[in-house]
Amino acid sequence: MATSILLVDNDQQLTALVKSLLTGRGHEVSHFESGKEAIDSLAKLKPDLIVVSEQLSDIDGVGWIIKLRQVNRDTKVVFISSKWKDTDVYQQLTKDFGVSLVVHRPLKPLLFGAQIDGELKAKTASDLNEVTDTETFMQLKTRFASILPGRLKNMEDIIEQSMVNPDDDEKIQEVRRLSHNLKGTASSCGFHHLGETAAKIEQTMNDVIDGKKTLDKNTWETIRRLVAVLHENVKQDFPDELPPAQEAADNGQMPEDSSMANILLVGKYDENDSKKFAQKATVRVIFSEDARDAIEKAKATTLDAAIIDQSDMHSDASFELALKLRGIPGLETLPLAFIHTEDVVGRRTEGMHAGASRYLQKPVKEQDMVQAIEYLIALRGRPRILIVDDDEDFTKIIESALGKEGMLVKSVNVPENALSILEDFSPDLLLLDVMMPNTSGYDVCRKIRALARWQDLPIVFLTAQSGLDSRLAAFDAGADDYLPKPVATVELLARVRVRLDRMRLMKERADRDILTGLLLRRAFVEALTALHAEAERHKLEFSLCLMDVDHFKKVNDTYGHMAGDRVLAHFGHLLRRRFRVEDLRGRWGGEEFIMAFRHEGKETMKGALNRVLDELVTIPFEGDHKEQFFVSFSAGMVSFPQDGTQIEALIKKADERLYMAKEQGRRRIISEG
Repeated sequence: MATSILLVDNDQQLTALVKSLLTGRGHEVSHFESGKEAIDSLAKLKPDLIVVSEQLSDIDGVGWIIKLRQVNRDTKVVFISSKWKDTDVYQQLTKDFGVSLVVHRPLKPLLFGAQIDGELKAKTASDLNEVTDTETFMQLKTRFASILPGRLKNMEDIIEQSMVNPDDDEKIQEVRRLSHNLKGTASSCGFHHLGETAAKIEQTMNDVIDGKKTLDKNTWETIRRLVAVLHENVKQDFPDELPPAQEAADNGQMPEDSSMANILLVGKYDENDSKKFAQKATVRVIFSEDARDAIEKAKATTLDAAIIDQSDMHSDASFELALKLRGIPGLETLPLAFIHTEDVVGRRTEGMHAGASRYLQKPVKEQDMVQAIEYLIALRGRPRILIVDDDEDFTKIIESALGKEGMLVKSVNVPENALSILEDFSPDLLLLDVMMPNTSGYDVCRKIRALARWQDLPIVFLTAQSGLDSRLAAFDAGADDYLPKPVATVELLARVRVRLDRMRLMKERADRDILTGLLLRRAFVEALTALHAEAERHKLEFSLCLMDVDHFKKVNDTYGHMAGDRVLAHFGHLLRRRFRVEDLRGRWGGEEFIMAFRHEGKETMKGALNRVLDELVTIPFEGDHKEQFFVSFSAGMVSFPQDGTQIEALIKKADERLYMAKEQGRRRIISEG
């Protein structure tokens, strides 16, 4: 039976996005713009969940929630806010008026959908914490059961080696590390007897290392006895009916959870292709054979990317479909790929204009398809979480918990690789263990904080070391937060959400131009610096374009400053909907805009930009007194490394060519000279 959701909102764009998102997930949505009408509807509708935005047609969202709680205290409420609320208001909403979730605009569709599904499934906080009945968690438990004998045998071997050579400090440290990891993983998997016994072994080794105990015969007997207890714990904690690990891993079943990415594949494919691509890439593939059906399915679900097979339709029709998909509310930055049967060099201009990030040659090899899907998903903007912990089984637990919330999670089990993977993965948040072989989480944290790029990265320690000294050391190393193992899933998700929301809001306030939604000058230069470093490191090219709206002062003087703002806002929106997700877009200042095109030379991108120019000049704008007028832009383009190897030189050359475009009559793009 479909769940009933009441949507109370007065913003047409937000309503279109949320309604299509929720109906696509199988929910029945009733919508009201008026707070009074929404209250009056409750007796008849009896919704399972209420989603309310900040401003309604007759009352603000917070005021409406207060009125709601006067007549209905039980129905869950999700509040969509356009800005970060003060602590007092936030606490009033969540504690006094029972708002179970506060989300902030702009919504990230996949994450928002996962959060809504989580609210509908979770009756209480304890239900959220009790994840042991899910298929994914059972597979984790089963996997842990399969590797546990090996972990215990490894621990016993190290202990025996330490008894033979009690002066080997490395072996003693290793016993402590193994027991430390076993404590955190076993307890987080729900096997508390194992976790408690492992904690006693760890404490014994800590006492030895700290000099509180001597490594004598009695100490060894204590450790041996505790290891024997571990084996007894295995019999207590692992029921006989647990399925074999190999069967759980190889049965081919994929759990249908809300974090699974949705890929729209347009073309003539059969069900076997669907299963093959879906299982290999761990995604949900939505098939569509024609453009009309593709548009309808895109509106009815949350898409992470679209792949369009040009062999099943005319090339122009495929490019037109890509532009229409990008025109759907919420899909302006949808990552795209095209499948073709012929050389596409001559059509790359159209593809770049439509937003193609990948081209695949038909017949498509399975591995190429999987790699393309993974690349497109990474572009979609899901929150990216990096976990650095040497215990692979524990990281699997955290990956599962965060993945179900729509987050993209990557684990590093060799701490020495953390810094290099940090640069390539570019996470939004880092989860870091303290005790790891050859290094400590504190050292890793200090190294990261020493790098200018990562000084603001939220870092949360997850560790079984829960003493006051450990917590203080974490904050002293530069951490933002601290969570003890075993990790309570509810608390982990709450802490991660708060850190991500705060960081996103801070970055948007500092990095984004309010009028156009594009990067501000400083933020653009930072992103361009990273692109430049990547291009130098891997011997790749990129192109840069500086644009200026023609005769903009005349627009302001003749048609009014509000009309000028509308021009800038629309031009920014046009740049956001065209080109690839990975391309950089910025407002350079005033009426000047700037773009950088990753791994593409200026000639291809010049053609794509000319298409945008052709679009812009046909768009009618309205002055403050309803007069109609049109605008154009001029631009200068350069390529790295052909036109310069340093950022300053490239921007200067682009500016010179922009000036040449103006001298030659404007409404043109100059890429030489």
